This record gives sequence, C-alpha cells and structure tokens, in this order.
Amino acid sequence: MGDGSKIRPLRLDDAVHYRELRLLALRLHPESFGSSFEEETLLKNDVFAERLKDGGVFGIWSGKELVACAGLALREKTKLRHKGHLWGMFVRPEARGCGIGKRLLRQVLTHSRTCCEEVLLTVVADNKAAHRLYAAAGFVEYGREPRAIKIGSDYFDELLMRLPLGGPT
Repeated sequence: MGDGSKIRPLRLDDAVHYRELRLLALRLHPESFGSSFEEETLLKNDVFAERLKDGGVFGIWSGKELVACAGLALREKTKLRHKGHLWGMFVRPEARGCGIGKRLLRQVLTHSRTCCEEVLLTVVADNKAAHRLYAAAGFVEYGREPRAIKIGSDYFDELLMRLPLGGPT
C-alpha cells in the first residue's frame, strides 16, 4: 500500500471521506480519542469540513480511499503559538504494518517545522504501537495523566509526549 499511496493536506471537499475515517477511528478505538463516536456521528459534514479549513489535517490516500489521517493544531494566543499539538492520528487496520503511520507522522512533522517550535501529543498508555512510533520519531515522555479518558466505568491513562523542533528546549 505504501507504493501507490498519496499524502497531502485534506481539503474542504474531502470532508465526507474524513468524516467516515474519523468515525471509524472513534468506533474502533474509543479509548484513544477525547471525542466519542456517539457525539461525532451526530455532526454534519460541514463540521468536519471546518476542521479541514486551515490545512492542518493530513491524509494518506490509497486510490480513492482515505486510509490515514492526523492533524496539527496550533494555538491562537501569542504566548502559546510556539507549540503544536498532534491530534486525531489514525490508520485503517488493513493499512497498518506497512509504514503508513510513519509516513504520515513524518509529513505532519515536516509541516510543523514551518509553524511551531515543538509538537506535543497524548497517547493512551496501553497503546504500545503508537508509543513506539512516536518514540522512534524522537518524542519523549514528560508526564502521565491518570484517568485521562473515561468510557463507562473504565479509565485510561494518557502519556504526555513532546518533540522539540528547534530553539530553546
């Protein structure tokens, strides 16, 4: 899949595909996201299009299918603008294991270097594959938030990770 796939920022007209992939991610891995499938399934395509407006969400396409996505959020406040937040990273299960996640992360980090000094992320502590991916890209753990996500009566801890891109650390 890595050979014929194309990576690019998602556009407004990609909203239907993005919505479908995002809902799949929320349904398959509810513990990995702050949003829930139940909440986001009620949202219309225009809400998803709004998320794509600034060009900070990237996707990998295999033919006409969106197989992976990840976003970089930047803060508006001057004092916080130096930090970007990696969010919503997901690769379809059938596309895993062939470097798609690594390619997508590399693209988001390339973009990050044009607009911020460091990238932060949170990852569910039990998601060992994602933790390995981020650590291999240079992210380091700087904290842990116990009980960060609650689904029913179950709690999930999140690891806080950061990657300095340049400037003072």
